[in-house]
Amino acid sequence: MPSSVIEEFMIIIAVVLLGLVLFGLTMTYFLPHELFSIAQQQASSLSSTSTLSVGPLLVSKNSGSAVIELYNPSVSLNISILVFAVPSYLEQDVGIIGPTSTPSFSVYLPNGQLAKTININSPIYDVGGGIIYDTPIMTYTIPVNEPVTVTVNNVNSNSILIIWILYYSNGYWFRIDYGFTGVPSS
Repeated sequence: MPSSVIEEFMIIIAVVLLGLVLFGLTMTYFLPHELFSIAQQQASSLSSTSTLSVGPLLVSKNSGSAVIELYNPSVSLNISILVFAVPSYLEQDVGIIGPTSTPSFSVYLPNGQLAKTININSPIYDVGGGIIYDTPIMTYTIPVNEPVTVTVNNVNSNSILIIWILYYSNGYWFRIDYGFTGVPSS
């Protein structure tokens, strides 16, 4: 076999290997980064066009309830909701604190049916791209533009509820809005 054929064959193998390396790099770094960027933009857009309404916390016999609605007339989709109780003195920190234990709450749709649960086993990001929660947690799936009733156990008149509205896109979870109940009433 002439040496020029061997040289050409070696060049072809090198080009193929280089192409495979570049393809692998694209698939492992650039594609996930691009998918995250697209998901983050979608979450940010939804966040900026939505309004979270939170009713007062009604407390009765160590449990509480509140009516919550995420309003956005331009979309018709489902989002997830996470609710947890904290002492009312943490009210100024609602944007930066997360649940410290597994929340005990239920969400009921307008027809009185219990909403479907969903387990989140991946990080939750804020719309800026930072991780705000990284522990498996159960949430409920609810429709946008419909009020839901949330009930939470182990609350009292010194508690507030923190509500996180979560959006799933391209394999990533984002907190697109948050709010809290005011001073509880009995």
